[in-house]
Amino acid sequence: MTPRKLWQSICRFRWRSSAATVLANIRLYGWSATIRKVGVRVRLFINRKYRKSKWGRGQETFENVSPAAALFGRPSILIVGALDLPQCKKYRVSQKVEYFQSIGWECHYCEYSDANRAISYLQISTALIFYRVPSCAQFNEYLEEAARLGIRTFYDIDDPIFNVEVYKENKNLQHIPAHERTHLLASADDYRGAMKRVDALILSTSYLRELAQAEFGGRTYLWRNLADSATLSIAADLGHKTGESGSGRVTIGYASGSRAHDEDFKIVASALADILELHDNVDFQVIGYAVMPPALERFRDRINTRPFAGYLKYFEALSDVDVNIVPLVDDRFNACKSAIRYLEASLCAVPTVASSVGQFSEIIVDGQDGYLAQTHDQWVSTLALLIENPELRLKMGEAANQKIREHHTFSCPNVIDRELLDQFALSNE
Repeated sequence: MTPRKLWQSICRFRWRSSAATVLANIRLYGWSATIRKVGVRVRLFINRKYRKSKWGRGQETFENVSPAAALFGRPSILIVGALDLPQCKKYRVSQKVEYFQSIGWECHYCEYSDANRAISYLQISTALIFYRVPSCAQFNEYLEEAARLGIRTFYDIDDPIFNVEVYKENKNLQHIPAHERTHLLASADDYRGAMKRVDALILSTSYLRELAQAEFGGRTYLWRNLADSATLSIAADLGHKTGESGSGRVTIGYASGSRAHDEDFKIVASALADILELHDNVDFQVIGYAVMPPALERFRDRINTRPFAGYLKYFEALSDVDVNIVPLVDDRFNACKSAIRYLEASLCAVPTVASSVGQFSEIIVDGQDGYLAQTHDQWVSTLALLIENPELRLKMGEAANQKIREHHTFSCPNVIDRELLDQFALSNE
C-alpha cells in the first residue's frame, strides 16, 4: 500500500464507531483479548486490498484470514435475523447454532434490530448469516462492518418472499386483512434488495433454491430443515404408539398454526366430510387455527380444536392423533415449503397423508412411509385405508420415524452441504 493510499484509508476510517467497538469488547472480553484483536485489526487494515466481489457488485473484500480465525484458530459464525416467529427461529436459526457448536465452531445469534449486540459479535466472527432481514439501515450497517472486517456474508430464507409473483400465488393471503397483505407483498423489494448484496444464499428446499438461482444467480446452497436435539428429546419422552386405542376411536389430526392456511384446508374438507360420514369412530382434531368449511359444520361434535401453546404442548397434541394430514394448494408458493409437518408427525410415529406438493413429494415414498394425495378420491381412499387398518398405521408410522432418524438429523452424513461449510470457514477471498 502506497503512503497516499494509506493516508486516504486512515481518513476514511470510522474512528468513532471503532472506539465504541473497542470499549464494548473491553467490557465483554477484557483488556488482553481486546488488545490482541486490535493488533490483528491494525495488520489487516494496513494490508487490506480492494477488488470486486464474485457477484460483481463492487463490494469490499480481503485476501487475509478473518480476525476471529486468526485469533482462535476456528470459524465463528454470527446469525443476525428476524426472530419474531418461534418456528422460524427454531428451524432456521437455533438449528444452525446447534449444528455449528456440535462440530466445534463458535456460533452466536441476535435480533437484527439489536445493533449493539450484532456489531459486537461481528468483531469475533468469520462469517455472517442474515436470516430474513430486509434491506434497511441496520442491514446496511452490518454489511459495511462485515466488509471492513473481511467477513463473508450469507442470506438465509425459507419462503419466496423475494419473488412477488410467486408470493401472490399463495391463495391463503386472501384470508388476512388487506393492509397486511399489501404490506407483505410490498416488502418483497426490501428482501430482494438485501439478498442481492451478500456473497451467497442459503435456501431451505430444492424448489426455493431453483427460484433463487433464477432470480439472483451466484452461489446458492441448500440447508434443509432437520430434526434437532430438542425435538428428538421431546419425541423420545412422549414415546411411540403401540397399537389401537382401547376405545376403538381413530383421530385424524391437522396442524395449522395460523390463519394463513384456510385455502389449504379447503383441499381436504369434502374428503373429511365423507370420511366422518362413513366412519362413526373417527374424530377430527385441529392443532392451531382453522375455519371450518360448511361441509364440516354438521360434524362439530366430533371436531376438537387445540390452540397452539408452545412446542411441547404441540408435540403432545400431535402424538395423540392416529393419522396426520397435510393438505396444500398445488402452487409455486407451496412448492417452496419444507415438509416440517411430516417430519414432526413421523417423530411421533404418526403416519401422514399429504398433498403431492414440493418437498412432501420428494421425501415421502407413497405407500411405504406415508401417502401422497392429489384428488378427492385419493384422500378418501388413503384415509379410509389407515382408519380401517391399525396395523398399517403402526407399520407406516414406524417406517416414517426410522426414515427421519436415519436421514433427517444432524448426525446423518451429508445433510449439510460440504461446500457451504467450506465457505463458512474461509476468509472473504
